[in-house]
Amino acid sequence: MKHRKRLYRLLPLGGLLAVAAFFLLLQAYQRMSYKKTATGLHYQVVSQGKGPGPQEGDVLLLDVCYKTNQGKVLFDTEAHKLPMALSYDQHTAQKDGGFGEAVGMLQKKGDSLVCKLSVEEIFGESIDAIAAQYGLKEKEKIFLHLKLQDIMSEEEYKNWETEQITMLQKENQEKAKQQLTEDVMAIARHLEENKIVAKSSDSGLFYVIDTPGQGAQPKQGSQVKVNYTGRLLDGKVFDTSLATVAEQHGIHNPQRTYEAIAFQLGAGQVIQGWDEGIMYLRKGARARLFIPSTLAYGSREVGHGLIPANAILIFDVELVDVQD
Repeated sequence: MKHRKRLYRLLPLGGLLAVAAFFLLLQAYQRMSYKKTATGLHYQVVSQGKGPGPQEGDVLLLDVCYKTNQGKVLFDTEAHKLPMALSYDQHTAQKDGGFGEAVGMLQKKGDSLVCKLSVEEIFGESIDAIAAQYGLKEKEKIFLHLKLQDIMSEEEYKNWETEQITMLQKENQEKAKQQLTEDVMAIARHLEENKIVAKSSDSGLFYVIDTPGQGAQPKQGSQVKVNYTGRLLDGKVFDTSLATVAEQHGIHNPQRTYEAIAFQLGAGQVIQGWDEGIMYLRKGARARLFIPSTLAYGSREVGHGLIPANAILIFDVELVDVQD
């Protein structure tokens, strides 16, 4: 922990110290003296805990983190704010030279270790997709950090899980509320700066009907077809159902069929902003929807960063067809 605090103080001072920290991390991995099990698992004990070991049927709560040799994090349970939960069965402990065997070596609360595994050992049949996503080489070594956070009976775990889920839901609701406030303010500024007069709903959606339709107005459960062009708040087009628009913005995909998208309103087949916004239109209408991130993709990145986390989206839409 002392090293971590020191590193946090050094990072803001500049790139030179960041490079130095990287090499210190690399040297730390290289200096580790790994032991080897009969199955070939390379491991290093980091700390030894105290207390009784797990009994049959207990639940192990594990902090799990995968890092590359350069310290790049591939997966970390701390990012999800929930440890990994595994049921303990001493008779089926896997001597597999991998994750299962490593978990079996954790017997007391507070036990932690680092294991050195190959990309292939960790990801198996998914190696090609994972390696491409993270730029990994097949023989590259990955460091598995494991810590036994707690040991619980099944009943204790169920109670703990309920409490954690309730707490996380409350936190997420508070974050979403704050994000919605920020998004609404940003949309309002955008509309004012561009002299756009829009209507708004209680959900935070803003919309402008540029061409009123003359046909049927859809309702929840209606089958609809919609042409669309999606943009970020800065005007960058990230998707469209129109080939000509795709060509204009350099995102045309010759393998794709460009046509109106068909879906059922209110069935969760599209983002919330669409489920709500399309119901304000009549068949034949053209409109613009200004959608806060909480009614779109929230804190998720979409399309490898094409749509950033917490992105406000603007859609030019045309309601092509409505069927009850």
